[in-house]
Amino acid sequence: MTAQTTPRPANVLVTGAGGFIGSRLVERLGAAGTRVRALVRHGLAAPLSALSAADRVRGDVTNPESLARAAEGCDVVYHCAWGGAGLADGRRINVEGTRNVVRAAAAAGVRRVVHLSTMSVHGRRLPPVLHEDCPLVFSGEPYGVTKAEGERAAFELGTELGVEVVALRPTLVYGPDALLWVRFYLDRTLREQLLLVDEGRGIANLLYVDDLVDAMVAAAARPGVAGEAFLVSGDPPVTWREYIGHFARMAGKPMPPSMPRWCAWIAVQWLRVYGTLTSRPRRLVGMDLSLMSERCAVRIDKARALLAWAPRVSLEDGMRECERWARAEGILPPRAETREEGARRPARASVG
Repeated sequence: MTAQTTPRPANVLVTGAGGFIGSRLVERLGAAGTRVRALVRHGLAAPLSALSAADRVRGDVTNPESLARAAEGCDVVYHCAWGGAGLADGRRINVEGTRNVVRAAAAAGVRRVVHLSTMSVHGRRLPPVLHEDCPLVFSGEPYGVTKAEGERAAFELGTELGVEVVALRPTLVYGPDALLWVRFYLDRTLREQLLLVDEGRGIANLLYVDDLVDAMVAAAARPGVAGEAFLVSGDPPVTWREYIGHFARMAGKPMPPSMPRWCAWIAVQWLRVYGTLTSRPRRLVGMDLSLMSERCAVRIDKARALLAWAPRVSLEDGMRECERWARAEGILPPRAETREEGARRPARASVG
């Protein structure tokens, strides 16, 4: 049985429903006939079109009372909310907020919580092949640390309160309107404010948003997976050169130049100071150096076996959707008609 044919729960709550992933999940669930309650914060709600099929409820994962009301009558909770500007704020949202979600689910008699984690729970020093048995890392960047603590808290409290918890650890989730992995890199490609590291040979473990939604729906319904965590990624991994190359082609720009990693490390330090002093954009940031130096490939065998899930969207198809969105939004100009398309158009009759 594939993720697309798995029966869906009748009533669900989605936290973080105003975000990139949460709003896409709400849209898909609503289109399938699921009754969806979308928890959105004031000022952070997605466009009405994205949440039109949902019962929108104002609330916050840091507010237990709002969660208790939102979870009433639900069978499944999809916990997509996250945040935090630092370690303390991240713990308030990603750890305590997650505990609040599990407690509210238990009080409402919710059967299962699908907790949206991240591959960042494994830290930055990754092995050549990453799988679920690799340890979680509880030191380093606040985002990865607090998401690791939040995932651990979800499993521990779920066991204590009798709530089934399933965690998904997606890789870099891209798709139309993705803030970091599409808007950020497309904008920099357009402005020619981007450099590759080591010719872009690093591995980009990318996951199209619809494939993640498929995995989330499967995690909500598959039997025998309570207490399990799953890495989910596109297959096969691609290089950063391949990924950035798609942006360059759709933008009609040259491939960004490259520099060796050792040189890039020095450049990042200098450009950080230069950018601060001049307020000018930088062609290389710390995130570029970290990601483009990565040589780790993510294994998804466990998700294939236990969730009966596999990614369906190729990089080419995913980037085609991103380009279509960017042109519709006016970020890119309308696509020029090819010579072949022009030849197929009917000729106009002459006037006069």
